[in-house]
Amino acid sequence: MPRFIIVLLLLCVAVYAIYRFKRLHKEAKKQLSRKLILAALFVLLLVLAATGRLNWIAAAIGALLPLVPRIIRFAMSFGPTLSPYFRRYQQNKQSSMQTRFLSLQINLLSGELQGEVLEGSYKGEKLQLMTIVQLCELLQECQQQDAESAGLLTAYMQRMHPAWKPEGETGSDYSGNTSVMTEQQARDILGVSASATKSEIIKAYKRLMQKLHPDRGGTDYLAVQINKAKEVLLKLF
Repeated sequence: MPRFIIVLLLLCVAVYAIYRFKRLHKEAKKQLSRKLILAALFVLLLVLAATGRLNWIAAAIGALLPLVPRIIRFAMSFGPTLSPYFRRYQQNKQSSMQTRFLSLQINLLSGELQGEVLEGSYKGEKLQLMTIVQLCELLQECQQQDAESAGLLTAYMQRMHPAWKPEGETGSDYSGNTSVMTEQQARDILGVSASATKSEIIKAYKRLMQKLHPDRGGTDYLAVQINKAKEVLLKLF
């Protein structure tokens, strides 16, 4: 009977934990998942140590250590061949946009958006950890003080919270803002360095548009910024 009660309690805890996990924001889920994986590995090591099975793992690692220099030399032999591809991957994997109220980063591999509030009532908060109610309050503040920040935040909310719909024509009010974009801002948006060639700029532009085109879950505001960044940089050639 006591065992049955313990099993029942554990089952209830598990069901409640799953329920809470499903209600978490995407970024919070990732953070919790990482912590759970680390905790599981730690528990596994404790179990292996307690049962005396940790010795063979240590022995296997010890046997592989002498081979490490050879593996490194073998990998380095491919350096000249793979380095151009590696540099290209490193150079163009993140896009950045910044306004008075917001700093936004776009992962070019996944298309995921993350950001931070730079000014106002929610200064220092991570956008991905804010509730939709908090984001709406921040949007109201941006609309009153900085149209460009309101446009960027609207784009973020439309991308990350598809069920949310802006009131009236808010979603298109900022798509054609005429603020001057600097060369550095353009490079940040396309994720290219100062040494990027014309061909690399065009490739970065196409790659970003594939992730954030309005037909693929992006917004008009983001498309305008990406197009403007390409125009600014191509004028340099």
